[in-house]
Amino acid sequence: MSGPGALLAVVPGAVVWSVLAVGVVAWTVATLLAGPARLPGPVDVVRFFLRSWLGRALALLAWAAAGWHVFCQRP
Repeated sequence: MSGPGALLAVVPGAVVWSVLAVGVVAWTVATLLAGPARLPGPVDVVRFFLRSWLGRALALLAWAAAGWHVFCQRP
C-alpha cells in the first residue's frame, strides 16, 4: 500500500497496544506526581500479581497461550 492513505492504515491490534502503552505511561506519571504513599505504582501491582497464586496461574496460562500461538500454528 502506498500513497497518503498508507500512513492512516492501522490494524486494530496496533490501536490496542497503543492504548495500553499510553495508559501505562499516564499511570506512571500519575503515581510519580501523587507521591509514593497515595497510589500504587505499576511495579507494586506487578509485584502483588506475581506473589499471588492466581497471578502465577494466569501468567502461566498466558505463557502457554503465547507459546501455542508461536509454535503450534501452521503457516
